[in-house]
Amino acid sequence: MSVKNIKFIQRGRSMVEMLGVLAIIGVLSIGGIAGYSKAMMQYKINKTSDQIIQIVSGLRTLYSTQDEYDINCPGSSCAILKKGHITPDEMWEGDNLVNPFGGAVSVQKSDKKVASDNKAFIVSFSGLPKEACMALSTYDWGSGSSSGLIALTIGTGTAPTTFNQLKGCEGSEGSAIACPNGSSLKVPMPVTVAAKKCGNGNYILMKFF
Repeated sequence: MSVKNIKFIQRGRSMVEMLGVLAIIGVLSIGGIAGYSKAMMQYKINKTSDQIIQIVSGLRTLYSTQDEYDINCPGSSCAILKKGHITPDEMWEGDNLVNPFGGAVSVQKSDKKVASDNKAFIVSFSGLPKEACMALSTYDWGSGSSSGLIALTIGTGTAPTTFNQLKGCEGSEGSAIACPNGSSLKVPMPVTVAAKKCGNGNYILMKFF
């Protein structure tokens, strides 16, 4: 038999085909990771909004017959939040409250109309990424008396422990303040304002009565 007449049967895959398969797998993997990251971000945002709603609703119910909101956490009265089941157990790391993004959570008594009347409280969530800051600040938290919302502010860095509602709800010192009846910024906060003010390592702080 002549060597020229011998036919070779190719089995398996060529290197080019294998590289093509690996390229397709790589593209699908990147897409899957991106989709997973986006889904996790939305999950944490939803979880954060649920936690804020639970805290606000729980405090307003707990103190409905009281003359003031005697709450300071972190501080001497964190136990009230835990014993009153105001906050879910998953938020506690020892004696500290943390949000789904790993940032600090603070709940403090605050003035409503005049200094030190303690008829309001502020809730702040720190360590928020830009996406969460934008989503939470533009969320419709309610503008009627039933919601109890007095004002909302966002900024970068650590959330302040006090929050004075400025006249007309004007922003200052790199933050933006929106109020239900604000002459400048109303709630929900405009997306354009949120996009400008939200950076990396943000906080959202809200005052309720």
